[in-house]
Amino acid sequence: MRIERHQIEHTANIAASAETVWQAVTQVDIAAFRHPAYLALLGIPKPLRAELLRTGVGGVRIAYFANKRRFAQTITAWQPPAHYAFTFKADPGFRVAYCLDLADGPFRMVAGAYQLGPAVRGTRLVLSSQYELRGALGACLRVPVRLVLHLFQTYLLQGIQTNAERGAHGHA
Repeated sequence: MRIERHQIEHTANIAASAETVWQAVTQVDIAAFRHPAYLALLGIPKPLRAELLRTGVGGVRIAYFANKRRFAQTITAWQPPAHYAFTFKADPGFRVAYCLDLADGPFRMVAGAYQLGPAVRGTRLVLSSQYELRGALGACLRVPVRLVLHLFQTYLLQGIQTNAERGAHGHA
């Protein structure tokens, strides 16, 4: 079976310190994010919360979703407040777009990373995601998957930006 590996990346400039952004990324208050209607229509379940069970390389964060499924994220890089990376392992039966099983289907999330650095006013946050497309069906999904990941990454970065900037102004 043919497996294609792809990467997508988006950036946000956040008016907050790297330490505040790091907290907003690693201790994410995802319940505060507004789940856009377009993601629901596309069959993307609403993230409910993410629990950091253990920090550092080899640590784990679990993301819980409204479809009663989870993503386990095993931490592969932990360099506060600059770099956080992880692999993904979806629960069996974790479906997106109503029919694509992320644990055993033609589209699978592989890894993600957040890179923090200085910006003109605050912190530059880069989110990258690696994913696989498998077989003929995966090849057919290249454009729609990239579009949905673009929408989802934008949604995540906007939520993190809102939380970090709220935290920065709340502590000013």
